[in-house]
Formats: sequence, structure tokens, C-alpha cells
Amino acid sequence: MGAWGVGSFENDDAADWVAGLDEISLADLTGILSQAADDPAYLEGPAASVAVAAGEVIAALNGAVGEASPAKIGEWAKKHPQVLTPELKDVAIRALERVRRNSELKDLWMEADGLNDWIAAVRELQGRLGG
Repeated sequence: MGAWGVGSFENDDAADWVAGLDEISLADLTGILSQAADDPAYLEGPAASVAVAAGEVIAALNGAVGEASPAKIGEWAKKHPQVLTPELKDVAIRALERVRRNSELKDLWMEADGLNDWIAAVRELQGRLGG
């Protein structure tokens, strides 16, 4: 059985993505968030989970590392402090809003009767981004 919890890293897709974070470039990060924010296709659970994890990277760049964030998040942010731009922050906020409002991840939490707790966790992350 895989990991499953309301936290940004309490699922296998996000955990797997973070494990490979050392190989993630700014272009990769931007692409993940842009696709989650702007692609009109249904946002599947794995992509939504990765978008949330990528949002945590942006929050770390914004000086607001989450309490439960793996050390790799803060390490990546320290190596790439120059990448935070208003545009990147904006796309992260929009991606998280889409995940929260219209994604398979939202639908799964609704079915599991954990929607309110999950929404609170996503909103907390949005708050750390200033959104």
C-alpha cells in the first residue's frame, strides 16, 4: 500500500518526485507548475501531487519552508535562490488553486471524506506563497 495523507509529501507521487529533485531544473519546475495551472485537460492525481510538491519548492524559495518538508526542498532552494520571480510565484499559486478546485486529487479526497483537511493543507501552502 502506498503513502496517503493530506500533507504535501504524504503520497508516493510527491515522494518519488522529491527523491529526484537534484535533477530538476528551473525549466522543469516551471513546466510542471504551468501545466498544472494552464492545461485544460483533466488534472490527474499524480500530476496534481507533483504540482503540490513543486509548490512547496516555490514556498521554500519564498522563505517559507513547510514544517514537514523533506530536507531536499530547503537544499534545492538554497542552491537556486535566484530563480524566484513574481511570474514563477504566480504560476505556483494558480497551479495550487487548480489542484484545489479541479483535479483528480481533489476528487479522491472528496471520496475519502478527507476533503476539508486536505483543502486546509493546500490553503496553508498557498498562504506561504502569499496567495
